[in-house]
Amino acid sequence: MKTKDYATHALPFNVMLTLYMNLKDQEKVEALVSEMMQSNIDLDLYSYNIWISSRGSQGSIEKMEEAFEKLIFDESVNPNWTTHSTMATLYINNSRFDKAEDCLRKIETLITVSVRRKKLKEYGNLTKQSFQYIPNLGYSAVISSFIRMDDIEEAELLYEEWVSMKTSYDPRIGDLLLGWYVRNGLTEKAETFLKEMLNVGKANSSTCEIVAEGHIKESRISDALSCLEKVLTEEGLSFWRSANEYFCFVQSL
Repeated sequence: MKTKDYATHALPFNVMLTLYMNLKDQEKVEALVSEMMQSNIDLDLYSYNIWISSRGSQGSIEKMEEAFEKLIFDESVNPNWTTHSTMATLYINNSRFDKAEDCLRKIETLITVSVRRKKLKEYGNLTKQSFQYIPNLGYSAVISSFIRMDDIEEAELLYEEWVSMKTSYDPRIGDLLLGWYVRNGLTEKAETFLKEMLNVGKANSSTCEIVAEGHIKESRISDALSCLEKVLTEEGLSFWRSANEYFCFVQSL
């Protein structure tokens, strides 16, 4: 694989990891994982699950948890029900019933969220089939639900669909995504999204307050003040009392 330059991503390594796992050759599993890390080849979820299972099968709970922690800190991968069910089984085999119970709760949560997401998508599709026009409130409700489930990808897709079909722009819908970006520390994404909002519509008081709070979290007080100044000078928002109070608060920081 190496001579043919096939070993540049996780898939060929996963094939070999599966083989060594089936042969119960845990040392080679460890060696392959180490090689991937040293070669800057990202482990995918399948790689992590095999690695976790391999370490747990050796009776080393500490090493298994160490592999799981690396998965958690890898922002490109999220554990699934297979991850937690594997760990639950290994905890039970090692009489760690308290930790096994925690894993089972996580599985239950994942399944519940998955079912809710599926039902929400079905509701959205049914609504589209039943009505020629979906009001802003309908999109707002569904997008808000996906945001609460941290399914930002689905929320973004619905937002783009709404923007392409809307008859009037409601900044409160954009605020839902903007707030998620700020809460999750994605300041640059929030700023880019705000520009997109302004290109297709108009911000409101809450929009700028969300952005200002993002600046404050990162100690960019001057940027927060600049944002609020724009709000206070916007036509139709000069009477916004809460913005003025907020502006005074930021100045005092």
